[in-house]
Amino acid sequence: MDELSIRVESVRDTPGRFLLETSQAWWERVRKIFQVPSAPASDPFRVDMEGYRLGERLLFRGDLAGCVELSCSRCVESYPHRFHERLELLLEPVRDPSVVPDGGIELDAQDLELGRYAGDELNFEPVVLEILALMWPMQPLCREDCAGLCQICGQNLNRERCACRPEPVDRPFAGLAKLLGSRRG
Repeated sequence: MDELSIRVESVRDTPGRFLLETSQAWWERVRKIFQVPSAPASDPFRVDMEGYRLGERLLFRGDLAGCVELSCSRCVESYPHRFHERLELLLEPVRDPSVVPDGGIELDAQDLELGRYAGDELNFEPVVLEILALMWPMQPLCREDCAGLCQICGQNLNRERCACRPEPVDRPFAGLAKLLGSRRG
């Protein structure tokens, strides 16, 4: 059984706790999806959830958490990027038993809190990957006020200021800004 899987028979009418945890090998296999060539998982991804039956439906509620070392897009320093997101998923049985989705779970394309299931095992990997894809930072930042690198000497401005003077930037719309400013005054 896969590390992010549970047996359907283990989901009862009364709430039960399920703790799923990824390994470093899992992260090494899936990190290329996020286009990070060297980003070790400093904490494994954990899915800590409660699951129970609602008739034929299965309801899961919990949290996904983990930590990955990313490079800041401004200063290029490595920093721990923490992920924490709520997970809520209602699964209905597949009506056609001959169509078993990969891993037993098929997410709804319109609403990621809904899905279908079939088979004896539920693999939550697609759920985890979908949540991570939505949470993944477009521009990873070590901190909101990261000063970045000096454009002239390359000094990390978070650590120490440099003596470089930035060259004036040619701004093609500077004249328009002056014109608009003079009309307001």
